[in-house]
Amino acid sequence: MEKVRIYWIDMLRGICMIAILLDHTELYVAGYNIIPYNMYVTNALCIFFFLSGYLMFKQKWNIQKKIISICRTLLIPYLIFTTIIAIPKALIHGNTVDIEEIFIKIFTGQASWFVAALIVAELIFSIILWISRGKVIIISIITLLCFGISVFLSDSNTSYIWQTDNALQAVLFLSSGYFYHHYEDRFQVIHKLPYTILFLLLLFIVKLYEYEHHITIMIWPVNIDNYPLFITDIFICTLFMINLVKIIPKCKMIEWTGAHSIIYYFFCGGVPLIISKLFTHTGIIYQGNYLIILLALACVYIITTGLTWAIYHFIPFSTGRKFHFPIQ
Repeated sequence: MEKVRIYWIDMLRGICMIAILLDHTELYVAGYNIIPYNMYVTNALCIFFFLSGYLMFKQKWNIQKKIISICRTLLIPYLIFTTIIAIPKALIHGNTVDIEEIFIKIFTGQASWFVAALIVAELIFSIILWISRGKVIIISIITLLCFGISVFLSDSNTSYIWQTDNALQAVLFLSSGYFYHHYEDRFQVIHKLPYTILFLLLLFIVKLYEYEHHITIMIWPVNIDNYPLFITDIFICTLFMINLVKIIPKCKMIEWTGAHSIIYYFFCGGVPLIISKLFTHTGIIYQGNYLIILLALACVYIITTGLTWAIYHFIPFSTGRKFHFPIQ
């Protein structure tokens, strides 16, 4: 039986994925973040965690099924794609190919920090749901404890196996998505245009304050100057974006991108790097003209979409799924 998709979740994931592609395109083509990292990148990543938590809400929770799902749809693609792209990635960057180092990075969760953190965060949150039997107070207490531990771990400037610090931090956003789904009927009151405008104004004020005071809210590696502001920023932006995607017209291409975003993520570094090298080779160089970035982003998006479609169409087993999902 084909899983029924929720259009606004796919839309929001798609927008966030395009934002990540833009970030990497700027980094490789221009050599730096033209639009400040704080303005949108952390938000896009945290929204991914939030939406994963939203989808974890079930009236009848089965931890065994969830662990199997995590292994099938996250762990298997992680192991397959980080292995496939490891050597090309090293060669493109001009690094020496060290097979032992490559496999150490893969099997310690260092090859793709976001996917590794998502895997561990979902496993941790699954255990929390199992222990708590869905009781809100217990989930809340353990979630806050996990977040507190993540803050403590982030102070040591250590790279943890399987991105433990990032995963523990992400549990907060998973639980937020879970609670949003649990109490979704109560949130309907804020899904109106006046609240959308209010969230946008609040987000503008928060971002302006961060920019003027040079406040960093980076989640990998964890570098957060002001945690209360960080949490405020993420939740205001998340509510605004949920409202926005429920207002704007549907876009099949963005929905498709969101529905297949996990595979997009594995190419979000390599494809922009290759495009940047091709642009440089042909004399197309960023010299303050942002149209060059947009042209590069269009190329990156088209190529990444083609690769993702081919993978789902021809080798669906590598995604952990039984069937391919052709673009409608």
